[in-house]
Amino acid sequence: MAGFEVITEVHHRFLLKQHPEHIEYLEKAIAGMVVEIERQALPFETTIIRWKSIPGIEQLAARSLVAEIGANMDQFPTARHLVSWAGLCPGNHESAGKRLSGKTRNANPWLKGLMTQVAWAASHTKDTYLSQQYRRLAIK
Repeated sequence: MAGFEVITEVHHRFLLKQHPEHIEYLEKAIAGMVVEIERQALPFETTIIRWKSIPGIEQLAARSLVAEIGANMDQFPTARHLVSWAGLCPGNHESAGKRLSGKTRNANPWLKGLMTQVAWAASHTKDTYLSQQYRRLAIK
């Protein structure tokens, strides 16, 4: 068994030497992606700035919203249409006066998750209309 332990130690040392090189490669790849994302986002900078004016939305969330929804809001006649398209409206299944399933429909999972995170962040800001609205509705 002593021979097996020596081989295992040599193997582990080899793997540990590979980690810094791999981490360095990944950091370079991430830096390249960040540069490309910033380059692609330049034409939408005014839209991103508008998104960032809403409490709970920072740079990454604003860029993600532009990527998922686009910059042209004319495709959604009202905010309710956008929320429905994102799959965040509860279902309205009713029969004989009884409310049955209120399950939300399947839609764009990335936009749905992003909007949920943004809503949570906005609800936890201090002294904003959105946080007060959240507290008012959460009591019920």
